[in-house]
Amino acid sequence: MALLLLVLHPPGALLTPPVLASTRPRLSRGPSPMMAAAPPGGFEWGVKDREALPDRLLKELNPVLDRVVRLGNHVPAFTSLAYFGLISMTMGGPPMPAMGPMVATLKTVITKAVGPTTNKAFSQLFATLITPAPFVFLIWPVIALLQLLTVTFSAFRPGAPMTQSELTSLALANAAATGWLLTSSNAAAGALPLLSVLLLPLVPLFSGAPLRAAAPPRGWYRPVFEVFSSFTTIASFLALAVELQYGGRVALLAGRAEPCALIFLGLTAAVVSLAKRTRIKKSVNLLALSGILYQRIAAGAGGLVSLSFVAAAACWAWAAKQLVTD
Repeated sequence: MALLLLVLHPPGALLTPPVLASTRPRLSRGPSPMMAAAPPGGFEWGVKDREALPDRLLKELNPVLDRVVRLGNHVPAFTSLAYFGLISMTMGGPPMPAMGPMVATLKTVITKAVGPTTNKAFSQLFATLITPAPFVFLIWPVIALLQLLTVTFSAFRPGAPMTQSELTSLALANAAATGWLLTSSNAAAGALPLLSVLLLPLVPLFSGAPLRAAAPPRGWYRPVFEVFSSFTTIASFLALAVELQYGGRVALLAGRAEPCALIFLGLTAAVVSLAKRTRIKKSVNLLALSGILYQRIAAGAGGLVSLSFVAAAACWAWAAKQLVTD
């Protein structure tokens, strides 16, 4: 038997240790062999099986990021509205409730530029024959509330939000209105700031810009622009009449209430006669003219015998007819 082993194996071979095959698995760095192979008929690998984990995570975060960006687009409109509301309440609204020292200090810093003249004092200092009754100016809180509801609805609704140009128009209009309030609060008898008549016309220009666009706002987004631009257009005409009567920069009309009132009514009549105006715009115009007529009648018989009163009554009747026959 030993002779047989020597014949089959040379002597050195018996002393050499055997070489064992490596049993360590080889890890593939490429795609899975199973995924690389052709799938059975009628079967396909899903998109999530083929894409990398970071790509899947980013796609999961996209809805959250889109919502954050959407809210960020609305921040300027919210901020400008909040500042305008704070300045407006400081000038003529009810006193704010007691606040902590830090909040009170912040409010003092923000409203530092507000002067001593309130809205009511301004109307008394610069009274005209076409100054509306106080109830007309209650439309300012309505405009602010309408803005708040519209912008909030746009920010959180599931559907399409307001466009960036619409949000920017509201923010610029609020900024211009705030500037006008700050300027008016620093007015005094015999010292009417010129900016009072220069800033207010910017409000209807900005707030009405989306209505003049090729694709104007529709649905729930449209009323805020119509109310805001319509009322501030009439307010701009009133600011012009105040400037002509009290500013002293146009000597021919300085101190002459009747011609200044007729200029206002002429501009208002031109707006009332415009075609293709909506019911909202017509209602706002009629509200302003109703306040003017009510104030003239409340002033007594002396205010009823004048050309401006007849013109105001005619303008009111025309606005009412257009609203009723619409």
